[in-house]
Amino acid sequence: MRIEDIYSRQPVHIPCSCTLQDAAVQMRDKHVGALIVTEATPVGARAIGMLTDRDIAVDATASGHDPCETAVADVMTPGLISIGTQDSVSDAMQSMLSHGVRRLAVLDGGTLVGVVSLDDILGALAEDWNRLATLIRNEQARERAGHVQPGLIV
Repeated sequence: MRIEDIYSRQPVHIPCSCTLQDAAVQMRDKHVGALIVTEATPVGARAIGMLTDRDIAVDATASGHDPCETAVADVMTPGLISIGTQDSVSDAMQSMLSHGVRRLAVLDGGTLVGVVSLDDILGALAEDWNRLATLIRNEQARERAGHVQPGLIV
């Protein structure tokens, strides 16, 4: 299975100067757990990091940062740990494990196209396991049906 099959397209961006409260509102309204943090450049916005719901809830709030006053840039994880659309889910899991993150930026030819999360991976794997379980159940039912003796009440 490839990343292109499971990642969330259209990542949600937030300028680095916005507050944590602004970020939390965006996360709530867009139903996402991470935002791509950008800074303005003469040629447009440039991705400089990622801010997650855990960054806000666990790191910032627990450290006493005021969400109405603290800039996203002060709490975000700088830089983007990324993976390509053609990479495997196994590669994504290894990258998440080695970097200690739950989300990766997804690049296609160097362009940011989305985010893949641990939830995306678990959902895809659960679907695969469910299909496998259905295959096994169907095969077992066929085997049982083929071994039923005439006149036997089941």
